[in-house]
Amino acid sequence: MAKLINKKCQFCVEKRDVIDYKNLSLLYPYINYFAKIKKRYYSGVCLRHQKMLARSIKRARFMGLLPFTR
Repeated sequence: MAKLINKKCQFCVEKRDVIDYKNLSLLYPYINYFAKIKKRYYSGVCLRHQKMLARSIKRARFMGLLPFTR
């Protein structure tokens, strides 16, 4: 049986307060092949930053920077 590795939130480690919707290189790892937002369980992000991340991805989609689907 494989042990679960406790992931640390990348944004908490970097002490990030804001996730910018224009920083696409930061957002791309958190969307899957079909351009859906990855769940917290898979991304390893805390609840606070997951909400900020989802809001930034949705803003980037609306502005035309990220696709809605692939």
